[in-house]
Amino acid sequence: MNYSLQIYFQKANTQRIVIQRWTVVFVVILMFFSVPASTLAQRGSKIRTVVIDPGHGGKDPGAIGRRSKEKDIVLDVALRTGNYIKQYLPDVQVIYTRTKDEFVELHRRAAIANQNNADVFISIHCNSVKTTSVYGAETFVMGDHRSQANLEVAKLENAAILYEENADDEYGGFDPNSTAAYIALSLYQSEYKNQSILLAQKIQEQFTTRVGRKDRSVQQAGFLVLYRTTMPSVLVELGFISNQKEETFLLSEEGKVYMASAIYRAFKEFKQEYERENTLPPQLTAEQRAILTPDFPLEEPANTADNKIITTTEQVIYRVQFMTSPRALAATDHRLKNISNLYSYEHNGLYKYTSGAFLKLQDAQNHQALMKQKGFRDAFVAAFYQNKRISNEEALKLTNNR
Repeated sequence: MNYSLQIYFQKANTQRIVIQRWTVVFVVILMFFSVPASTLAQRGSKIRTVVIDPGHGGKDPGAIGRRSKEKDIVLDVALRTGNYIKQYLPDVQVIYTRTKDEFVELHRRAAIANQNNADVFISIHCNSVKTTSVYGAETFVMGDHRSQANLEVAKLENAAILYEENADDEYGGFDPNSTAAYIALSLYQSEYKNQSILLAQKIQEQFTTRVGRKDRSVQQAGFLVLYRTTMPSVLVELGFISNQKEETFLLSEEGKVYMASAIYRAFKEFKQEYERENTLPPQLTAEQRAILTPDFPLEEPANTADNKIITTTEQVIYRVQFMTSPRALAATDHRLKNISNLYSYEHNGLYKYTSGAFLKLQDAQNHQALMKQKGFRDAFVAAFYQNKRISNEEALKLTNNR
């Protein structure tokens, strides 16, 4: 072949590959715009519903070990986890994406969580690699894969869409084996990423300190089952069934009990911590309200109390929290328009927004009702002292000691 002609074809081929890659990126970006926009409103003060997702199922076996299939192990562990939650946390509703050996599309799993207004989504899986010496447990959140190993895990789990009949329509032509597709997928960042990481850390801590599994830490990668969920979401890899010793452990009664109870304990800790920090103040009696009321009265009438600006830091201040964001919002953001006495603070890696500042808890509760009327239905009262968030119990103690 003529040398100049050969160069021409090489350049043409390179351009074609680049165009194909960016086409995939563009398609996946468009896919994101089809996801219903979720608000940054506070989710509320209680963890009431958890969706537990046993990966794969039916015609999709998932990873295959010498003596096991991923779909069977994760279903057993998922059902045990849910049973522990039902038994010891009766105030939590447990919903499964499947309770038997059946195939459930990835998009349906996320839809189940969203339609049931779940507060937490936990997807349970097993891992497998060619190197049989690899072992250990890891927990993933939605994000940018930072290693080839994480990318391979995502490819393995996302390959479930190859069993779906309408995958092209549901995922915008997403190719689970295309590296370029994951470039676009990594652009998506869940507004609940920080909370997801916190839950993932608690799961890993339970796996390592209580069960004695090798800690492969909290990881990030692009998972289709996570990117459409609108709540804190994690994907748990119990271990590698490609490792004979770990497969034996995960097949054993002891292994399934330990791993399920570890996930349950982590969820319990996450729930308790969340609710401790976001507990709604109780409705007070007149006597209790008198204890919480300072000796001096507010200068303005009650019907304009929401316009009161308090600058002191030596008193307990009550504010109404109405919004949470993974990043700082601009002062001109339309969601902050017409919010009186706007105040923001950073807490657990999230930016939280409040309205009003009150010395009386009752005034704050009245303002909470007004914020709910404005559409912030999960608004709640939060206490502050010396410009730091404190629990309502601490607020009561500080007020009583004055």
